[in-house]
Amino acid sequence: MVMRLAYWARMIGACGLVVALSGCGGILLPSQSEIGDTSFDSYGAVRQAFEKISLRQSSVSDLSVLGFDAQHTPNVAVLSYLEIVERFMPNSSMAFDKLDPAVQDCIMARTSCEGFVFKVEHHEFQRSGSLFLDLFGFEHLTTETGWTAQVLVLVQDGHVTHKILSGEPNVRIVRDDIEPLGPMQNLSGVFATGTAVASRAIK
Repeated sequence: MVMRLAYWARMIGACGLVVALSGCGGILLPSQSEIGDTSFDSYGAVRQAFEKISLRQSSVSDLSVLGFDAQHTPNVAVLSYLEIVERFMPNSSMAFDKLDPAVQDCIMARTSCEGFVFKVEHHEFQRSGSLFLDLFGFEHLTTETGWTAQVLVLVQDGHVTHKILSGEPNVRIVRDDIEPLGPMQNLSGVFATGTAVASRAIK
């Protein structure tokens, strides 16, 4: 009983503090950024570097100069010829002779060819909505913005023979997490869990 009274006393005190701070307008809801270890600051920058890769001319060292450093960039996936087969021929409906000639040559070259997959991401999370509802766990409204890019290159005999750029130039996700019971939501397993609504629009 004493613990419950202390709990509600803290809650009431916190409510008063939130109301006071909200009136001052000096409190901002938290934000967060997730940026990969890369020199690229936008999807457009990745595209520009990608377009400078010349097939059968650009070497692995040229890729490094452009920002695609297979040796030092974190989270670079290196594909063997078997993994290249799985990526370009995910099922039996894709015939080998329908693949790009450069991809066919790479697979036939076996260990003389390998692939590199560079993944670049930039995400920012901004909380918005009511400070009171957010702080006490009734509702968390979060907007995620950013972009993602993935560059795949095949390198045979030291030079790039095939390249692909994919990704999402403009990511926007609005996530509304609602906890009807607020701070009491997780006090007991008998309470219902909150609901989450997410909408996604990519331009």
